[in-house]
Amino acid sequence: MEKKIVELFAGVGGFRIGFEEANPDWETVFASQWEPGKKNQFAFNCYKEHFENKGGVTKFSNCDISTVPTSEIPDCTVLVGGFPCQDYSVASTGAQGIAGKKGVLWWEIERILKDKEPAFILLENVDRLLKSPSKQRGRDFGVILACLNNLGYSVEWRVINAAEYGFVQRRKRIFIFAFKNTTKYHQAIAKKDISRIAYFDGIFAKRF
Repeated sequence: MEKKIVELFAGVGGFRIGFEEANPDWETVFASQWEPGKKNQFAFNCYKEHFENKGGVTKFSNCDISTVPTSEIPDCTVLVGGFPCQDYSVASTGAQGIAGKKGVLWWEIERILKDKEPAFILLENVDRLLKSPSKQRGRDFGVILACLNNLGYSVEWRVINAAEYGFVQRRKRIFIFAFKNTTKYHQAIAKKDISRIAYFDGIFAKRF
């Protein structure tokens, strides 16, 4: 299996660091980080400083992802991203969820998935995504799950609190792991009882 990563909403490269430190054979072939309306692109500048010579930084890396043609994004094995959380966050007044100014960026992930069809996806967001929007709780997470299902993916997910793993901050985040139904991983999982996946055999059950 090729070990190629596309990193969307990359921040300063947290996903990339995790993959590359776990196995140096992983290669990031494209990264995107852009903060709209900001003259100083601090996160991208940090990313570029650390990774420009290691691959993945292109002329499209610091652009609005909605303007980037999928033809400029290489094929990959895994698509990762911490997509913007402001419209799902409890800290935001009147957060609009997936219909909000940044929440709609979910549809850019879907657009890229339709064309690139990576075998695996790993996404991160605030745990309040499960309750978004406040007036119709659970809708947005349901939309995301439905989109992935329509694209031929199965999903495992888990809320993980950093404080339970030795960090000083109580920081809950939802991680969504999706895999194509044509992968060997899906074929192995599909043979098992759903409760075994959640408790024993799933990717999060084994590690968290």
